[in-house]
Amino acid sequence: TFAFQYIQIVVWKSMDRLGKMRGPPRDAIVAGHSPEKKRGSAFGILRAMDTAGAVIGTMITFLLFAYVGYLGIIMIAVVPSIGSIIVVSVLIKEKRGKDVFKGVTLRGLNTNLKIFLLASTLFALATFSYSLLILYSESFGYSVPQQTLLYLLFTIIYAGSAYPFGWLSDKTGRKPILVAAFLLLLLTSAWAYLFTMDMITIIPLFVFFGLMNGALDPVQTSFVSDLVESERRASIIGAFQMVVGVAAFPAGLVLGYLWDTISPQAAFLYSIIITLVSLILLLAIRTDTKSEEK
Repeated sequence: TFAFQYIQIVVWKSMDRLGKMRGPPRDAIVAGHSPEKKRGSAFGILRAMDTAGAVIGTMITFLLFAYVGYLGIIMIAVVPSIGSIIVVSVLIKEKRGKDVFKGVTLRGLNTNLKIFLLASTLFALATFSYSLLILYSESFGYSVPQQTLLYLLFTIIYAGSAYPFGWLSDKTGRKPILVAAFLLLLLTSAWAYLFTMDMITIIPLFVFFGLMNGALDPVQTSFVSDLVESERRASIIGAFQMVVGVAAFPAGLVLGYLWDTISPQAAFLYSIIITLVSLILLLAIRTDTKSEEK
């Protein structure tokens, strides 16, 4: 609302990202109130509901954008934000845990968690935003309203698959679903690199990418929660998300540089290579001897 220049948009968007600080304490609350055998389902429901909000928001944007424009849409978005603050402040009750923060250190952590942290960091270096796919679709003739529908497809797939993947991880283990998520990013990048040629062939990208996020987000957090004791869960989840989040910054720079200076295909090829390396690390995690236990 108050941004009139590019640099102001960057500043306000950066402040918006500070809202991500809600993630670790929220995830710790969910993990603490769900047994390990149902933790995947719990995080699946969380991600599904979170993304369902994005689906509804996208529908509202599609229907009202022509009437209220960017400013009106942003002002409408303020309303549910205020509502969520009220719900969290009034309805959520918790007991303060012991002060056990030991700093950001790998010492004393489960070996599988260390490997998974490295694999996830590399995976973050290979991952791009759905915004990149939206930008890619523009080169094949998609207009802004049509791009909104592509984003809607992505969010519907994401929301619809999060719970099934989370539930399945409770039954089969976290690793197979995480392997599927890594393979889905590989498929997304490979499809963009090899098979996109018109408006029709762009559509599967948003399906694959939605499935990747649906498989990754609930199960990744569940796996980290499984591998750390409850007293340190919020701290470790926060540290994990911090490392993965920081890795997204150079990933964006590299992908953007390759995109602008060489071609979009070069960016997708980079993603393919780094994803393959991260997948090899993920496969090195042992889960045959109760490795998902703390």
